[in-house]
Amino acid sequence: MKEISFTKQIKDELCSNEVDSNEARSIIAAFARLNGNISFSNKKTKLTLKTENANIAKYIYKLIKQEFKDVEISFSFLRVMKLYKSTQYLVNVLEGADNILEGLKIDFLDSKIDYELQNKEDKIRGYLVGLFLASGSCNNPNTSNYHLEVSVKDEKYAESIVKLINKTKLFQFKITTRRSQFVVYLKRSDKISDFLNYINANSSCLDFENIRIDRDFANSNNRLMNCDSYNYKKTLEISAKQIEYINVIEKYLGVDNLQNEKMKLLCKARLQNPEANYNELAEIISDELEQAVSKSNINHLFIRIKKMAEEFNARHN
Repeated sequence: MKEISFTKQIKDELCSNEVDSNEARSIIAAFARLNGNISFSNKKTKLTLKTENANIAKYIYKLIKQEFKDVEISFSFLRVMKLYKSTQYLVNVLEGADNILEGLKIDFLDSKIDYELQNKEDKIRGYLVGLFLASGSCNNPNTSNYHLEVSVKDEKYAESIVKLINKTKLFQFKITTRRSQFVVYLKRSDKISDFLNYINANSSCLDFENIRIDRDFANSNNRLMNCDSYNYKKTLEISAKQIEYINVIEKYLGVDNLQNEKMKLLCKARLQNPEANYNELAEIISDELEQAVSKSNINHLFIRIKKMAEEFNARHN
């Protein structure tokens, strides 16, 4: 069974939400602005709204019937046979299209978003829902990058969308180009989560957050493991060199003949604990002497051990 995309999950959830009249009208307006076209026949205006998602088509159909009582509206589909097979679902407004266009301030030639569609928060939310239903997408949070976007054909309209979003004072969307499209996008994972919550895709928001947290935790854990692995390897490499120096001292002097008690104990501790780091060695020496020995003190003693070994080598070579 084919796994549902995260984008489709979000859109299906949005289509299950009940909305008030303000939000419903903004949803229709935004969706029609992106996925609608008009035609004329017998002096009548026909409005056709297209989508490849059957649930979206049914939802838009429902909202239009809810908000505009005196319209003749039909529902149909069309098979598209191009690079890949797809089905386009059509919502056809046969009578009353002019009422919808005028009532919702829809002008396909105007890049501005009418003030009546954004003077209240529920209208702004509705418009953003309509935009996402029309041409939005969101990467699955399991993927390597986070990305939510809405693509449009008109640069000025893209700028109007960003201005609309900025009115919420919650998000900072950016604009980029991709082929012939202008893409309004958001990449920060926490802001994508906030946006899904804002448009009332609450279940999808929760799924996004759960996956994001699990994934970020796994990445963080991997980084810690890699860091631990690196530190462990580095400790072994340093320890091997220190053991070489101690063996030189043992050869030419004898570790037991060292006058510095800390240095003598450290040489023996290193030989017995080649995998120990400086903190662990400091604890061992502190227990032996019954007094505190610091990590920096251990480092200083090893510097003296190295210097002593090098002097012995220079003297006998």
